[in-house]
Amino acid sequence: MTKPLKNLQKLLEENYRQYKLGEITEKEYIIKAKPIDKEIAKLEMIILHQYFPVSKISSLQHLH
Repeated sequence: MTKPLKNLQKLLEENYRQYKLGEITEKEYIIKAKPIDKEIAKLEMIILHQYFPVSKISSLQHLH
């Protein structure tokens, strides 16, 4: 796991703890979770492109 992602995970865990203790609302927790969600999405796209180059992905989309 990359260092920035690891830092975001620690922050997310702290935010979740605060949410469970009632220190922040569910809405606040969801807002604070967005940065790690975005980083995970970027990582997923990198992995996807390693296994399925763009030309293959485009071809696969036409099959559906």
